[in-house]
Amino acid sequence: MTSFSEAPTSVNLLTSPRCHASELGLPMPDSPHAVSACLPTWADNIAYEEGAAAVVDRLQAAYPRFCLHPFVRQLVDSLTAGTGRAGLVFPSERVAERAIDYVARRGGDSARSRMLGDGRLTLVTVSPDHYSILKEYWQHAGEVVSSRAAEACLSGRPVTFTETPGRQSIRRRISRLQGVAESDVFLGASGMSSIASAWRAVREIFPESPTVQFGFPYVDTLKIQQRFHPTDYTFLPAGNSAELDRLESLLKSAKIAAVFCETPTNPLLTCPDLVRLRRLADQHGFILIVDDTLGACLNLNVLPYADMVVTSLTKYFSGRGDVLAGSLVINPSGRHADRLRKVIVDDFEELLCDMDAEVLLENSNDLEQRVKMTNSSAERLALFLAAHPAVERVYHPAVWQEPEYRQIQRENGGTGGLMSILLRNSAQTTPGVFDRLRVCKGPNLGTIFTLCCPYTILAHYNELDFVESCGVSRWLLRVSIGNEPFEELRSRFESALAPAGRD
Repeated sequence: MTSFSEAPTSVNLLTSPRCHASELGLPMPDSPHAVSACLPTWADNIAYEEGAAAVVDRLQAAYPRFCLHPFVRQLVDSLTAGTGRAGLVFPSERVAERAIDYVARRGGDSARSRMLGDGRLTLVTVSPDHYSILKEYWQHAGEVVSSRAAEACLSGRPVTFTETPGRQSIRRRISRLQGVAESDVFLGASGMSSIASAWRAVREIFPESPTVQFGFPYVDTLKIQQRFHPTDYTFLPAGNSAELDRLESLLKSAKIAAVFCETPTNPLLTCPDLVRLRRLADQHGFILIVDDTLGACLNLNVLPYADMVVTSLTKYFSGRGDVLAGSLVINPSGRHADRLRKVIVDDFEELLCDMDAEVLLENSNDLEQRVKMTNSSAERLALFLAAHPAVERVYHPAVWQEPEYRQIQRENGGTGGLMSILLRNSAQTTPGVFDRLRVCKGPNLGTIFTLCCPYTILAHYNELDFVESCGVSRWLLRVSIGNEPFEELRSRFESALAPAGRD
């Protein structure tokens, strides 16, 4: 078990969090393959969203779907130099074809591909005017080339996607967690690539029927439904019983292909009523896809209610923040299981390279120990913060005490390590509290070290009014609790909140 005195990286982020202005742009963890970089102040996060060179140029890492990792950028630049074109490298020719199709459907007409020397990685280039559309596909579908693959390519080493023992061990570990056969587990290059795989399976079975997003989701799950053909969807952002009534009313007059939901949701940590959703799915024949990432792999059992479960393995399963991966699991008892299995197998190819699979396997060895520690500290901190005079509201299952969460909670499961916080007088107090807080500052979650970010600013900066109309404040602080001792975390939050509590 990792103790407070131990460091999973060369810089111990549990005892020395990257949160100071001088640490802007440094990777978290301290690795060339980190998937997050330090954005230590509220102003830094605003500047990052506005593309300010003073911030962007200092980033030594970034979440790989949103910003190109330096190795990926070097690889792309080396392949497009002098061509007058922009581009991205994708992990296979089939992914490249999907990206080209996306560009065309979004109004671009200049995309073309070139397979690289290894016979697998494929460069897609577009005119500079259409690069933002190509980048949309990279972000939304998550079918990206990883930093390790790019590093290998730059040094002339092969990038392989083979059936290694490590890959088999990961599938076996997930199959045991979910209670299914290994053949019903499919690994992806990211959590979003697994959601994109689920989307394509839905579209193969129900090509034109609309989908429903039930509950406010992580940004790109909704973007897939908004921007991928046929772009016909209904959004029910509250995900509560009233919107279940709306869904039931909709189903009386229209056929839908699928319902996508998260449990708990990101960032509001609410849970849909999966029992009722399952009942509606059985009555009306739609496919139910549940993202259980925030269940931290061990806390919830959602598979009996879902047709497919998708998980970002980047988060709790890995726990280190240095590898991108995802999984899709088919419920073998679901009414659509046979059809789903066939279309997914027909469509599937390994997009998680062997190097990343080995890191993921090693990282996941202490999953149970990490999650138990996180569950304990997070629940205690959530209850402490909910009673703090500077805090308006804490979003966390331990505070909600929802029956919808309890009915899917495993016997020994906890309430998870992610919470969101809204402060009193939030517009005045939040930037200062964020700047003072002594935990790592940046996106990502599920890491062994605590992370905090102004989630709505980072995920929805260009649509803040819209997301506030959905009940998500622009002043929200999202906190992912790590394995620091509770007393240490409480002390850090007390120090940050003290001036706000006196206001």
